[in-house]
Amino acid sequence: MKEAGARLLTTKTIEDARGLIDQALREVRDETGLKDRRELLRTLVLGGLSETLNVAAGIDHLLNAMPTEEWEVQFGPAVEKELPGLLVDVVDSMADVPHVDVLRLIPPEAHKTWVACIKKLSGYIDDVDEEHRRLRGMRASMIFADLFAQLNDPKIWRRRTVTPCSIDNKQICALKETKQIDELPAAYLARVNQLQRIDLRHSLLAVSSDDLAGQMSQEDAELRFEVRSPLRLGLSSANASDNHARSKEQGGKTLNAGIDLHTSGSDAPAPPLHVTARRLADPRLVLRSRSADFEADFEADLRGNPTTQSELFFAYKRGGDKSLRMLKQALVHTGIVEDNSDDIVRDIAGFTEGGGLEIVTSSAVLQGSGLGTSSILAASILKVLYRLAQHSAGGAEEYPFLYDQSVLLEQSIGLNSGWQDARGACGGSSAVKDFYAPPAAGLPTPEMCFVDVDEDIFHQRVVLFDTGIARGATRGLNVILESYLRRDRDRYSAMRKSLAIHDEIVEALSQGDYPRLGALASRYWAYRCVLDPEATSDAIQQLFSAPLSDLHEGGMLTGAGSGGFALLIAREGEEESLRECLSKMKDQRAYASSAVVDYRLNRTGLQLETSPAEATG
Repeated sequence: MKEAGARLLTTKTIEDARGLIDQALREVRDETGLKDRRELLRTLVLGGLSETLNVAAGIDHLLNAMPTEEWEVQFGPAVEKELPGLLVDVVDSMADVPHVDVLRLIPPEAHKTWVACIKKLSGYIDDVDEEHRRLRGMRASMIFADLFAQLNDPKIWRRRTVTPCSIDNKQICALKETKQIDELPAAYLARVNQLQRIDLRHSLLAVSSDDLAGQMSQEDAELRFEVRSPLRLGLSSANASDNHARSKEQGGKTLNAGIDLHTSGSDAPAPPLHVTARRLADPRLVLRSRSADFEADFEADLRGNPTTQSELFFAYKRGGDKSLRMLKQALVHTGIVEDNSDDIVRDIAGFTEGGGLEIVTSSAVLQGSGLGTSSILAASILKVLYRLAQHSAGGAEEYPFLYDQSVLLEQSIGLNSGWQDARGACGGSSAVKDFYAPPAAGLPTPEMCFVDVDEDIFHQRVVLFDTGIARGATRGLNVILESYLRRDRDRYSAMRKSLAIHDEIVEALSQGDYPRLGALASRYWAYRCVLDPEATSDAIQQLFSAPLSDLHEGGMLTGAGSGGFALLIAREGEEESLRECLSKMKDQRAYASSAVVDYRLNRTGLQLETSPAEATG
């Protein structure tokens, strides 16, 4: 088996690997030792097949090559000795290996081995330095969830202690102490997002400045501030390669464009997001949101009970009214309102030197459009608040601090976003930006490159279609993040392929090769649907089928999919025919709220303007 094992170490194709596995198994039956069996398992999992994402297929072949009973006899002792350490090495080396398939090597009733995996992995995480513990802990949490799901029979734990781990939170510690094993899988899955947010905060603290929560100046008290923001048209994110954990470990690439939209009530395409702020004469706080799909208001003043008003303000933290939570949390984030303050009006009066504050947000598009609305709104709110607080991020020095802080703001209220979501709206020499964030120990630092395009041709060939179907923001464990941490055999492969064609998409766009761009967009969309089957539906697939497909080169849905905006590359000479055909989609129930949307590329980014404020209490 030594010869077969040595060749398997460097073999990258599953076809060659199958023959070598068969050869190794023949040698196993000739009484090779425990050491050789252990080496075969390690070579199969961490050898050349891991580089080509073929480990799962190799394990399939190995397990199918002999009956279950024979597997337990021939490899049971080797699995017991090797698997705990092998799982640790998978996590430590960030190997592209699906742990779910590795766990299939353990016989279901081998409880001792399953428990040993928990102990070994817990000990490893405890010894990892804090800088790496959170990200390694995210993947370990996924593995713990599957391990405890296999060991949920209370009888297994009658005489065993559940091993604690340094990444455990209070909930997990309590569940382990009371041996409520059946609840641990869900608790560990929830821990994944928590660890990512904690790591993001730590990364941001390393680059954040402390000069927040200044006071409004006397000059600013006489002004009205308004931030007008474009949205972000996503052309590629290598299918969420801007996710914090994935970007830190493997790097990430995104391509997007800032755009203005022609919406109801406007004569031409214009920035669809607005945030205004002004000082009020009397101590009070007025917050208003005016969106395409909802309106919300909050007011507090000296006439109200301070405790009651503060409880209402912070209700979003306790599962209460969440309609204005981003605006409220932004006031906390910038230090204008103290976290969990018992008197928010006092805080506002202190910031405005005895006055009040009115902030109004408005959006001409639905949330869940796939155009980065939530993230860009977060950046817009922060920009005006930083300006009021006399912080440099409220002026010309917004990049990258403002955009990093917008990610943290969203994460702090349970919204999953990546570093590209708000950055896509920043200004520069071109509306189209190509970002590359190399792997990093700390906060990802995307390098931005502007892509020159002929804006008239882009507008002519790239048709934007609002499906009228909104997709809510992800608050649970994002399917992309889960697929990445699990290195899911099918979905992770789609991730890798998405990253591989990103540079081709950039090249096609920069060369004005729209037929190629359309074909690449369709491939990208196909990978997205593998990653998240819920990204598409029978109704959505009509956009990529005849007769519409006869009029375009290809396309995709922007953002997470399952609704929002579609981007279709019209065939040359068929631009108006495509728009007309899309306009008729309104006749279908699924597309009753749809519309072809006129737009223009926006290279100015978030613009803050001032004007004299009207005197008001």
